[in-house]
Amino acid sequence: MAFPGSRTRTTCVWLLSEDERDVGRRIGEALPRAGWLCSHPGPKGLHQVHLHPSLGDALGCGGRQAFLLLPEGAGAPEDVQVAEGVVADPGLLHSAVLQLLCSRRFRDDEGEALEAGRLAVRWYEPEVGPERHRLLTDQTRLAWQALRSATRPAAVETPDGRRVSGLRIGSAAYDLVAGSGTALTRGGSQRLRLVVGRSAGIGGGRGGTASG
Repeated sequence: MAFPGSRTRTTCVWLLSEDERDVGRRIGEALPRAGWLCSHPGPKGLHQVHLHPSLGDALGCGGRQAFLLLPEGAGAPEDVQVAEGVVADPGLLHSAVLQLLCSRRFRDDEGEALEAGRLAVRWYEPEVGPERHRLLTDQTRLAWQALRSATRPAAVETPDGRRVSGLRIGSAAYDLVAGSGTALTRGGSQRLRLVVGRSAGIGGGRGGTASG
């Protein structure tokens, strides 16, 4: 449950590396001055964190996730090294961080599965003020429009046949799962089945939830 005054949005999405590049490219087109922070495994301070000009650069630097600073063009925190090509205003402080967590393929006793990643953001309206809140809302909308343009609704069912809505899947991930029967998960033990042929095409539908 969200705290009073918080604004959150999260969409679970299954992506392969080709899909990640497409999502990153489209978000970059929508928010061309936004920079992405790389995220390395291990304790804070173990690795240097960089602000990269693209999602692909941030993911290639290390880690399963990357973070986009909002509003667009916000400068990096003091302990972050700015990579070449970043267009940012050091005097513009970020008020929200948008997370892109990558999907993960794994195998266990039940076979191979693809675990969902997510696109997520949160900020607190009382802390940022009405003008910044409107700006963050507009830029978040652009990021989710980019996600929808690069993915399709994922029609999935639980083992008991219950449909789960509000999820997205990239083209490469869809082809893999549809062609191989690979199970899907949302991070837990429950396996989900992709219902092939019932989902809309790329760019269709509305993904994610918002609360406040």
